[in-house]
Amino acid sequence: MEQPPVRPGTVEWTGDNPFIYLKTDLDRDWSSLSLFFRITASRHGVGHAMLILERPFEPAAGAARLLFCDNEPLATFLRDEFFARFALFRPFDGWEGVDTLAGAWFESAPGERDWTERARSADGARTASMTWTGLSDPFAVDLPPKLSSTGEHEMFSVFRTAASGSVTVDGRTLDGGTVERDFLNGRSQSAALALSETWIAP
Repeated sequence: MEQPPVRPGTVEWTGDNPFIYLKTDLDRDWSSLSLFFRITASRHGVGHAMLILERPFEPAAGAARLLFCDNEPLATFLRDEFFARFALFRPFDGWEGVDTLAGAWFESAPGERDWTERARSADGARTASMTWTGLSDPFAVDLPPKLSSTGEHEMFSVFRTAASGSVTVDGRTLDGGTVERDFLNGRSQSAALALSETWIAP
């Protein structure tokens, strides 16, 4: 039987959702977890968000824990329904200590093999950037609910894995580097662009 041209279910959101996860020591927890969102359609409208959790599993003193956004209801929805449920983020219990910077400004600098996303708070006091280098050729992914990060949504995306990634906060480069790990049906560094990503609820 042919697949119907229209997929059943509700589109929760669609857009881009690249990530960079860093470690200072292969045998220790992640030294930072960072996500970027560029949402082009959702029940909460359109918008951007950049989440940076430095030393997420250590005491918070001095760590950068920031959520830049230009649509706060959308950012709250993404936090509560999606990235807080992603496997690497589930052990993090410090969401009340994350500084939400509403009204933020965002800028993209895409390239052939390198890509940078930048964020700046509304008052210009806080800045951050995420950079991916050595991007692979794109490949498409269709994950059924049982394999998606929430366990409830079908997820489509186009990925470009990176050879490395870096994150800066207020001009300071966060410690650590990407690490090789299992990813989808192969191995890659812990940084990738996830483009045209779409999450569908049954």
